[in-house]
Amino acid sequence: MGGKPIEPNIRSLTDYMTTGGYTDSATILDVFETPFDTKPEEFLKFAEDDLRIGESKGQYNSLSNVKRAIDCQMDSILLRFCLYEISKSEKWNFPKKIDVLNKLGIISPRILQKINAKRNSLEHEYKKPTREDVEDAIDVATLFVHYTNKFLFNTPTELEISKEDEDDEFYLKVELKTNERKMKIRCNKIEGHSSSDKVLWNIELLSNSEEFHEYLKWFLTSSEKHSSDNNEK
Repeated sequence: MGGKPIEPNIRSLTDYMTTGGYTDSATILDVFETPFDTKPEEFLKFAEDDLRIGESKGQYNSLSNVKRAIDCQMDSILLRFCLYEISKSEKWNFPKKIDVLNKLGIISPRILQKINAKRNSLEHEYKKPTREDVEDAIDVATLFVHYTNKFLFNTPTELEISKEDEDDEFYLKVELKTNERKMKIRCNKIEGHSSSDKVLWNIELLSNSEEFHEYLKWFLTSSEKHSSDNNEK
């Protein structure tokens, strides 16, 4: 980059980190504990127990608990990534939550929409679900919860990347502050053989800002990439 400043936007970040090689990187992972009294795994157990009843009542209750398991898991992920309060204040419905998580690269929406359609037909059209429908729903919900647990039990909180460019060194640090519902991004440069850092930019993005989703997607993708790179070293 040879002294040319990095503009504080997602495109400049992406261009900078994908042009040339970086010298070192680190991703800090952590376990996120949700404040919800009932966890998704418990709702799935309730669904299994209800299905064993072997009557219409059990199948109705089982499908409802499947939906609760998925709702709880999605809200847990939204909470982890600073979006839960916004989803509550804006009253995001099930399709909206699916759409947001899909755009962040966290889930694929098709199968979850099918489960929601089954539940809606039960609640609004009084259609009886078949046992096979409920079994399929439990299987899909279980896979969904297990797959997305990585965003809760092995979730990125910080990303640090260093890179040499001609005679300069650049350090990029990204922090996701769940409790504060914001992301902090700082980029420093050491010019030539100087021992002092120069702050190129230091920004904080609140979760309700227009750019937050774009930066969050970049952060998740980059964290996964640099975690994989470090594991291969």
